[in-house]
Amino acid sequence: MMRGPVLAMVLVFSSLLVNPACAPAEAEQEKEMQVGRVVIVAFTPKPGKEQQLLAAVKKHLVVLQAEKLITDKPGYVMRAADGTIVEVFEWRSAEAIQQAHTNPSVQALWTEFGAACDYTPLSKLKESQAMFAEFDAVAL
Repeated sequence: MMRGPVLAMVLVFSSLLVNPACAPAEAEQEKEMQVGRVVIVAFTPKPGKEQQLLAAVKKHLVVLQAEKLITDKPGYVMRAADGTIVEVFEWRSAEAIQQAHTNPSVQALWTEFGAACDYTPLSKLKESQAMFAEFDAVAL
């Protein structure tokens, strides 16, 4: 027969296992653990616009994070040999990507990108043809 603290501990743990009130917290934890959508995007600066592009890239993840559209995982910014800037980051979900397309803060920033660069498919970068694509790191 169980007594005292041991019985109390068993009762607490068993109530946690069957208590529906715990379900929302568990669902939230499960949602937090879901894998996001990792993207790689390449921005080729328009002539004379490299500094303007770098300024937009520097704000990019800050804005996306403030709008809760990306995960807390660090992003990476790199430069290809032809000067194209490559950015890697993780969206929270496919839904977050869709939300970005109607978010005023994100849209304003994407307008800055449009003025400073052309979006370039990764396949156009010489580096992407190698088995191990290497880029120069960019410190912002």
